[in-house]
Formats: sequence, C-alpha cells, structure tokens
Amino acid sequence: MMTYRALQLYASLSVMLSLSVMLLSSRAWPTEKEVVHAQATKDAAVNYLRSLPYDRKIYVWPIWRRPYEVVADRLNVSSSIKRYKVLRGDLNGLFPAFATAQISVIAADGANWQKDIASALTSSRLLPSYKDFVAKAEVSLNGCTAYKFTSRDTWASVGVILVNELNFRDKDTGALDGCVHAALDYLQGFPTRDGYFDYLTLPDATIRGLVIQATYECAAEGDGTAEPRERTRDGLTPLPSLDCIVAKVAE
Repeated sequence: MMTYRALQLYASLSVMLSLSVMLLSSRAWPTEKEVVHAQATKDAAVNYLRSLPYDRKIYVWPIWRRPYEVVADRLNVSSSIKRYKVLRGDLNGLFPAFATAQISVIAADGANWQKDIASALTSSRLLPSYKDFVAKAEVSLNGCTAYKFTSRDTWASVGVILVNELNFRDKDTGALDGCVHAALDYLQGFPTRDGYFDYLTLPDATIRGLVIQATYECAAEGDGTAEPRERTRDGLTPLPSLDCIVAKVAE
C-alpha cells in the first residue's frame, strides 16, 4: 500500500514531468492573470480557515484507501464520483467496497423517501449500527446531506451522503457534482464553521482542494511534532491543527 510520503513523491515527479512538458511548449510560464488568480485562491482559502473556530477539530482518515458504495443510483451518482476522482487525483482515496463500506452514497426518491431508503439499506455494505442511523436520519431541504462519524474522537471512520432525487433530477451534472463533490470533500476532512454540512455555504472546489491537500500534508508531517501521539501504517497522524493547515495553504 502506498504511504502518503510515497504519494507525495509520485506527485512531485508528476509535477516535474508536467513542468518539463511546459518548458517544451510555446508558453512555458503561467500568465500574470493566472498567477493573480492562483494567489487570490490561496488568500480565499486562508481567509476561510481563519474564520473557523480556533479549536475546530479536523478529522482525517487513518488509512489512505477508503472503500465506498453507491446505493440506489437513481441520478448516476457513480459518474459524479468518477469526475471527483479526476478532480482530486491521488487525494481522493476512494475505491469500490468489496466488504464493509466506509463511505456510502444513497440517491433516493424524495417522494417515497423512507421506503426508498429502507430498500437501499438492504443491499448496503454499511455496518448495521450505521444502517439504523441512516434509516432515521434527517435530510436537508436542499436535497444534499452528509454525515461524518469518528473513532475515539480522533479519526474519521464512516461517512454517509444522502441525495434527494427530487432536488437534482431536472438539473445538469454540474448541480449534482456541486452536491456530491462538496459532500466527499467534507467527509475527507474539509472543515466547516459549525461542524455540520451545508454544501451551499462552502467555498468552491478549488479552494476546498487546497485545504484538503494542506490538511493531509500536515497529517503526514505530524504537525511538525517530533513525536506525534499516534501514527498509522500509512504514515498519517490525527487532528492536524488549523495553524499548520493555514501555513501550508499560504506557502
């Protein structure tokens, strides 16, 4: 299994290769407009992070690979997840669950929600205790709901995304991606101001990507602590600090 440090090396080599290709192209360097936009994105990410409560806990996953499932795929959520994998690259960590699912995405009919959810859960690979929660879970009026569960108040352990078909069936793929991608980012560790998920209030995907990248860099480095209290086999440490994430984003 590839550790986060190995992933960083792979990413660095990919960047070097891309840079080499750029140098051979007609326009090797970013334009002034692109540089300004990149800096504005960093500034927006830093400002968002500084708006969070200082004691906000940020939960990352202890291992890099996260088994997921899509149940009752009425809206072709599977295609949205494929686009998410492309968007996040090595950061996404998702692979189809063959045993227990740690992340479950359920798209159900809002007109028959309870019946549809009950039917979906019969084929879900979630553990029974989480199925019981999902069967009674409150869902957002905007049709996009996400719940994150933790282990020992230390690590992210299970995530559930509930999508109401009624809210998205007449909209384009961009609307569905807005929900699903934001929810997956939230489950990955993107912090929210009140600890709860509302995809309509989150920064855009580029800003979220910067924050998630920085979050896992801090988790891999142990927040600069010489002896982190815990480190997993994938080289990750828990609860990266906001100070570390802000510093990484601002680099």
